[in-house]
Amino acid sequence: MGKVKIQMPDDFLNQIADMGNALDAAIPKALAAGGKVVLDKMKSNLRAAIGCGTKIKSRSTGKLAASLGVSPAKLDRDGNFDVKVGFSEGRGGVSNAMLANLLEYGKHGQPPKPFLKQTKSTSRKPCIEQMQRVMKEELNLP
Repeated sequence: MGKVKIQMPDDFLNQIADMGNALDAAIPKALAAGGKVVLDKMKSNLRAAIGCGTKIKSRSTGKLAASLGVSPAKLDRDGNFDVKVGFSEGRGGVSNAMLANLLEYGKHGQPPKPFLKQTKSTSRKPCIEQMQRVMKEELNLP
């Protein structure tokens, strides 16, 4: 499964280093806003990739796109907040992560239809801008 790591710019991090307790509430909100930007882009890229360029009509049920979601902001073991954008897993059958992997990289007789790599490259800047906007609003910065 693909992994996306987006870091905030250093100058912005230096600005907010002195904010104190207000950060505890602002960081999860900013990460949730950035995660939503990535989620929306990933859903649109996934929908565009499913069923395109096939010889027969697509039998897609929409369950893969419906299983996409954003986790709540949590502290990792290094003490950093993060959110995850990915697929929830249903019961039985083939996992959604495996289906996404097959779609992203293809298999014998099925060409790759990358949507994760495209999502990472196209959503990076809007995600950072959205997180910065939310942080400035929450911390009352100019």
